[in-house]
Amino acid sequence: MGTSQLRSLSIQHFRGAVAPFTLTFEPKKKLAVIYGDNGTGKTTICDAIEFLGRSKVGSLENRGLGRTAPYWPSAGKSSSDISVRLETADGVCAGVVQRSEVTVTPGESRPTVEVLRRSQILELVQAAPAERYKAIQRFIDVSGVEASERALRDLIADLNKSRDLAVARVQENQEALERAWRNAGSPGPDAVTWARGEAGRDDCELLDELNAIILLRGAYASLVNLPNKLQAAREGLAAAETALSEAERQLTECLASVATDAEQLVSVLEAAKGYLAVRPDPAECPLCGSAENVVGLASRIDATIGQFTSLRNASTAKSRAEESLRTASRLSQLVAAEVTRLVAAFEATLGDHAWPGDAPLPSAACPPTELELASWLAATVPLSEAWAEAESKRRDSSQALKNLRDALKVYQDNVGEQEGLDRLLPRLERALEIAEEERRKFTDEVLSDIATEVGRLYEAVHPGEGLSKISLQLDPRRRSSLDIGTEFCGSPAPPQAYFSDSHLDTLGLCVFLALAALDDAAGTILVLDDVLGSVDEPHVDRLIEMLYAEAAKFRHCLLTTHYKPWKQKLRWGWLQTGECQFIELAKWSATDGLTLIRSVPDVERLRQLLAEAPPDPQLVCSKAGVVLEAVLEFLTLQYECAVPRKAGDLYTLGDLLPNVNKKLRASLRVEILEPATDGEPASYRIVELGPLLDELDRIAGLRNVFGCHFNTLSFDMLDADAIGFGQQVLALVEALTDDEAGWPRSDKSGSYWATGGETRRLHPLRKPA
Repeated sequence: MGTSQLRSLSIQHFRGAVAPFTLTFEPKKKLAVIYGDNGTGKTTICDAIEFLGRSKVGSLENRGLGRTAPYWPSAGKSSSDISVRLETADGVCAGVVQRSEVTVTPGESRPTVEVLRRSQILELVQAAPAERYKAIQRFIDVSGVEASERALRDLIADLNKSRDLAVARVQENQEALERAWRNAGSPGPDAVTWARGEAGRDDCELLDELNAIILLRGAYASLVNLPNKLQAAREGLAAAETALSEAERQLTECLASVATDAEQLVSVLEAAKGYLAVRPDPAECPLCGSAENVVGLASRIDATIGQFTSLRNASTAKSRAEESLRTASRLSQLVAAEVTRLVAAFEATLGDHAWPGDAPLPSAACPPTELELASWLAATVPLSEAWAEAESKRRDSSQALKNLRDALKVYQDNVGEQEGLDRLLPRLERALEIAEEERRKFTDEVLSDIATEVGRLYEAVHPGEGLSKISLQLDPRRRSSLDIGTEFCGSPAPPQAYFSDSHLDTLGLCVFLALAALDDAAGTILVLDDVLGSVDEPHVDRLIEMLYAEAAKFRHCLLTTHYKPWKQKLRWGWLQTGECQFIELAKWSATDGLTLIRSVPDVERLRQLLAEAPPDPQLVCSKAGVVLEAVLEFLTLQYECAVPRKAGDLYTLGDLLPNVNKKLRASLRVEILEPATDGEPASYRIVELGPLLDELDRIAGLRNVFGCHFNTLSFDMLDADAIGFGQQVLALVEALTDDEAGWPRSDKSGSYWATGGETRRLHPLRKPA
């Protein structure tokens, strides 16, 4: 995509381009009119542009061909031979066919193309409403807004359900509060007021009592198992002492049966056994260093150690008994310390609080000894039960208050949610209404703008006919349906019912132009392929003027036609808005394919004939006479000169030149715009036309003598006279017309006739009286 100026289009082996063909675009001319008889290849050029921009060939569609791609290459060529290149000011964009797909490189330079063909011109006007809607859908695409509206409707529906649920929950919560209120004796004016008062009540004292009773019961529970622990510690210590006495007795008996140093000897022998396990065959005894009894030393050591096994077992049993006694003693001490600590903690708990009446205290202090503690615990069991009942009572009260507070909070939350939804839902519903209104407003405005633009274009071609009130409206009863209407004799009606083929063709073209201009016109190449077949003569000039004016909006506009009067009018520059590029195609041949005809305007041809060395007097006079007749045709029509009527409106120099009378000649002058130069601003140079016309009046007969007939009179006249006639005509037409802007036909100034850009100003505006 881009907006850069087009320079050339090259086509090779595509459709009618059997040989390489290049079309060069003239700079600064956005409208190119391609003229040629049927079969000269105009559609091939249109197809090539569409091939690059849209990867298709629309001229082959809807012809019963099925897939059209096999018919894209020229006869005898394959798809891989196709090449289409568009050169612009920014570079070259090339299109080829690869694997049955159109590939354009570089992809970012691919042009945006809109194509209208003769077969398509009535599609939008005569199509079904749904098909008509598809053509403009992208310009009024509000699918995102419609999706938002659907989401908003769904949200409103969901919130309505949430509100209904909130109302039901509020009712349920209110009923729960009323039940609690009735259970409390129905104090206060109503359940909610009572609940708010209760929820705001200070429950610190209740919680302090509950926590204190919990601590008291915990401290008491820690005392319950202490008698058992004391008894177990005492019995364990006694058992350990008995076991140690028995182990000492057995060890004493073993020691009596062995040497007094047996215990040390066992240790030495164990060490020697370990040494021999690593070195089983020593050369000498590791203890005494003797080699005499070294043989069998390891087995003798094992035998000796075996004699001391019972002694070692007894020694080990004694060690274990001693360790058990130490452990039992430590445990007894720990239990005694725990009893002291827990008894002290219980007594401290009793003294830390002011206890309520339903939590009675023990009459005696808690004793730390085993028997006394057991008796004390047995005596205080009723107190423990009273404490449990007091805790349960306070827990129930606390939980009831918590439940009431939770119920009140849920009630208030649900009421708040309901009230919030009551405030939010009307706003959302209004937002939905606004969104729908804005969407319809946007759609109506776009359609109105399109219809207004269509009407403006249509009025430019058919001024004053009263048929330009075009309307485009979405059918509210059907989705994605577009109706097109107008007024006929003051009554609304579809244009298809009353418009002629010519008017419908013009309407279809205007709709196409209006839609194409909406979608990045500055970057769009507009292709109009033979769309003006039924436009009648009075409207052709206005249509080409309208197209020329609209072409300025687009990147480029290509218009193909076989209408011959256009050829002549374009060659003579008889368009009010200025010049466009005129391209003429020669007859197509299977050898050369598309070829161009060098179509030279008559003024340019006269200039070339005068520039030849030597110039041909007969050709100069002939061409100068034609050009002079065109100038006089223009002047006599522009100033409404009194030219005698003739059948067929066939006028000669003798009819036209004398009727540009003296008063008019004296007033005729042209201001020619001289471009700015270094240091000098643009200015106008004045050329008086009267002297030029007077001189031509004097020598006009030379045209017939030299340029029209064989005449012996020409034998006696100088060639310089004939050349002078041509030069005088060229001076007149160069003063009056601009090669680019054409003839001065615009009277917008109110005081002179002007070309586009006012490069020529012709005075006066009206013929002198």
